[in-house]
Amino acid sequence: MIYQKQDKLIKGLAKYYGQDLFDYLEALEKETDEIHEPLPCTKIKKVYSTELITPNFKGLLMDFVYEMVDDSYIHYEHYSGNLTHGNLTHTGRYDMELHEETGKPINTIIISTGNPNKSETECWIGKVNKYTPIRIIFLKKYPGDQRLKNVKIKIENNKKLTTFDILDLIFIPFLNTTKNSEEIVKEICSYVSKITKITTKQTKILTWGLWLTTEIFIKNPETLEKVRTMSILKGESINEKLHNREIELRQEGKQERRKEGIKEGKQEGIQEEKTNMKNTIKTLENEGKTSDEILKTLKTTF
Repeated sequence: MIYQKQDKLIKGLAKYYGQDLFDYLEALEKETDEIHEPLPCTKIKKVYSTELITPNFKGLLMDFVYEMVDDSYIHYEHYSGNLTHGNLTHTGRYDMELHEETGKPINTIIISTGNPNKSETECWIGKVNKYTPIRIIFLKKYPGDQRLKNVKIKIENNKKLTTFDILDLIFIPFLNTTKNSEEIVKEICSYVSKITKITTKQTKILTWGLWLTTEIFIKNPETLEKVRTMSILKGESINEKLHNREIELRQEGKQERRKEGIKEGKQEGIQEEKTNMKNTIKTLENEGKTSDEILKTLKTTF
């Protein structure tokens, strides 16, 4: 159950705030002394649906895929807990299917909330073949206390928050902190009502993120409801804002479906008109009409 909530959090951020999440995770990586293979491209062209299903995919559900501006693909996969050989072979199978489907280079990044010292980082298949993701992000490797302190100082001094600050408020409970994650989440929620400088987009990210992180880390239902109700952001509690955001997303979904329906209707209409025109030309030719007569009939009919 916890895995599903963490998965929903990562997928939601990837879908609605793709480039922001990508840049944030890249910034985390650069703060360490570890040497990482640079990604060939860091600008997203398209965020794919998590249900990237074609006949070749056999119903496999990848976490999320970015098509980059250089036409390569970045495949993110999230795992809760320590990485296992099974996790890696599972991810490798996705990569092979995606490469077979697209014919493009696939660069895979795994996000893990597990212990880096107790996790598998490469997968040997026999004596020769080895599968290794281009990067594995173990969130527990990154210190969260100083990041939380920095955001707190900004909030208390009415400083403008960056998108990275907002994502810190969501991700810090998953990082390495001296306090337990439940206490960290409660502390973060207590800061929310003090935020004065925040954009509409940042409000949406924070609302989505805190709704899920509170559910992941706060076990007592009464405490959970109390924390959410007391977390006021721009005049509304997190509870109220999430409810309103869900209404917005449903409306956006309806509008997208309506647009798709209109587009499909237009295409069907154009195709039908072409078919009718071809049939008319054929009929007129069979009747022995000249080219000028056929053209005149088409102009008056279509």
